[in-house]
Amino acid sequence: MSGTEEMRLTREARGRIEDTEKVVSRIDPGRLARAQQETLATIEDFLAKARAALTARDVQRALTLADKALALAHDLSRSLR
Repeated sequence: MSGTEEMRLTREARGRIEDTEKVVSRIDPGRLARAQQETLATIEDFLAKARAALTARDVQRALTLADKALALAHDLSRSLR
């Protein structure tokens, strides 16, 4: 992968991590049912792994994990409306 491509993917992964954090910050963990709490824990796990992958410069893995975290966060947020 070229340096330019790696930089682009890194920006995308960071953006998705930030987007996920914004969605999660609006969720009140105290209002969650048990299954929803497990989903939130999975989101947080994906975020931690995405950050670790970025640190290791495994940008493709970071992007995949960030995408999964964001999708789950949106699903969880929608289920609370």
